[in-house]
Amino acid sequence: MRRHILAYDVGTSGVKAAVTDLAGRVIDSRYGRYALMTRPAGWIDQDLDSIMAAIAKATGELLADGRVDAKQIDGIGVTGQMFNVVPMDAEGVPLLPMLSWLDLRAKAQAEALSARLGPSDQFRLLGSIVTAKDVIPKILWLRDEQPEVWRRTVWLLDCKDAVAMRLTGTAATDYSTATSDRLLDPTTRQWNREACAILGVPVGRLPPVHPAPSIGGWLTRPAADRLGLIAGTPVMIGGGDVPATQVGSGAVNLGDTHLSIGTAAYWGVTCAEPGRDPSERLGSLAHMDPSLWILWLEIATAGAALDWILRLFTDGSRPDHSEVDQLVRDALVDDNAPLFTPWLTGERAPLFDDEARAAFVGLRADHDKGHLLRAVMEGVAFQIRWAFDYALAFGQPVGPIRTVGGGSMSDVWLQMIADILGRPILCVEDAADAGARGAAQNVLVGLGVEPDFGFAGRDATIGRTVEPDLAFGNRLMPRYERYRRLYDALGTLRVGGDG
Repeated sequence: MRRHILAYDVGTSGVKAAVTDLAGRVIDSRYGRYALMTRPAGWIDQDLDSIMAAIAKATGELLADGRVDAKQIDGIGVTGQMFNVVPMDAEGVPLLPMLSWLDLRAKAQAEALSARLGPSDQFRLLGSIVTAKDVIPKILWLRDEQPEVWRRTVWLLDCKDAVAMRLTGTAATDYSTATSDRLLDPTTRQWNREACAILGVPVGRLPPVHPAPSIGGWLTRPAADRLGLIAGTPVMIGGGDVPATQVGSGAVNLGDTHLSIGTAAYWGVTCAEPGRDPSERLGSLAHMDPSLWILWLEIATAGAALDWILRLFTDGSRPDHSEVDQLVRDALVDDNAPLFTPWLTGERAPLFDDEARAAFVGLRADHDKGHLLRAVMEGVAFQIRWAFDYALAFGQPVGPIRTVGGGSMSDVWLQMIADILGRPILCVEDAADAGARGAAQNVLVGLGVEPDFGFAGRDATIGRTVEPDLAFGNRLMPRYERYRRLYDALGTLRVGGDG
């Protein structure tokens, strides 16, 4: 063994490259940025070459630091954003920019699918209902709208798998990514041929499916030369960012729960079985541990909502966290503060409506910047609670809540979420590294350094615990109930809404 693991967490706005020791502890990390490409009609793309350039830059900075030598890297782990599609040729060349998880261009395909298969039929066949943000409509859009690209497409890959193919030349995926595609048969753990035939998705263009802690390939000479690494270094198949963060936060035992607050927010609850949504709308994801599952619920807009309003208030410079927190604290005394629905890009759990739209409700002339910031934070917190209530209906055990992600850096926001949930929140140390740490821990299991993922739970460090103020949380409950009624009340604000 050479002593270190290199892991990449490929996010929406940038990549975290991290080096860990053989206990999975992060030694050093670097971050490389890239952009979303936004176009009319809901098109949101990302350029895979820009992502690879950011990976190369971040890797070069890590190696230049001198703390780790390329010869000391035992294995490479990759995790990344989920629900994207990259059409690639046999050589791993992308034929179009990556269709982002935020992309809505496949609305017509989603509507056509819903016309063919009602919600109950979708749930029976796919284990979940799908919207335009999901993978299946994006694949159907490629087939319908890009026939020349479709003809040349050899592989349909998600972000993490596209990056891994650029590193190894091999196409492969894991159970978690395949379940997010809603095309995996949970019993056989292979592609659901019945579903693919009904939908018109060629099984042969979907990559082979393997457990996350499996070697997907070895670093090619061109990739090694570009990154400054050693050719032949094993690259694990890995899991998407949800299961990687589940592991990196230490949520690997039954009932372990983590809340990630980043661009979006999501819940992850570790379960023994996939579980069944009593409302027949939402399916589970596979864990990186092949014996486990994750009850996963996404809130589409979290940190992105705060970033949005801060951009409106500033000249582009980001205010200090403490300044923002104080403005919000000052506004918390007003029980008549406005409400905000954070549905800037539609909403997943528990609305499952890409056409839901954001709104401020209850504005008065005396409301100021602090009131609006409070409303945005509180709206996201209310949506987190609403999704949590939906998760409880599955009947799965829910244990202590661990939190990770950039949004968890705000003290007042975390306190607000704890108050609204009425539950303590355990803040994982080095929260921004959780995804990369989980990817590295997956490598350690895959290489046999660790026999299973249990060590991730034992080694996770909790920096502090945010206890709920139950009295204040109870005071917020009437606002929460009003918030939940806004979806129906604001029906005309949905795109194409008819009342």
